[in-house]
Amino acid sequence: MLAEESGIFLERRLIHRTARGELVRSISEVVVADSLNVEGIDYHYEKTLRGADGIDRYPDFTAEDTETGVTVYWEHLGMLSDPSYAKRWVKKLEWYKIMGLEPNGPENSKGERLVTSENRIDGAIDSAQIRQQVRDVFEL
Repeated sequence: MLAEESGIFLERRLIHRTARGELVRSISEVVVADSLNVEGIDYHYEKTLRGADGIDRYPDFTAEDTETGVTVYWEHLGMLSDPSYAKRWVKKLEWYKIMGLEPNGPENSKGERLVTSENRIDGAIDSAQIRQQVRDVFEL
């Protein structure tokens, strides 16, 4: 990585590296990314998603289920105990609901599904639980 590139990544707070070599914001996102990767799920990190309102958001992970053709938007909720983080999540969740997406519900009419995972209230993450959730979501 070039020195000027490292400044960009630090500015965006992308400081943790996944097994695939990409930079993400948190250790929890490393766990989700590595769980998707080890199960053979091809995903994109923070891929732009334009909502029905024309506003762009960036789901943590976007992956297409090759068996079903369903596009999965995966949001990892790592800091729900932080009031400002929780408030931002509520706003983003409303944005998803406008698109017919409910957390961990069925796919919408466009073949899209919203999956959420989260840290425990004490901030800990269970990587085995996340990996099992990946298997369940993608029916592996």
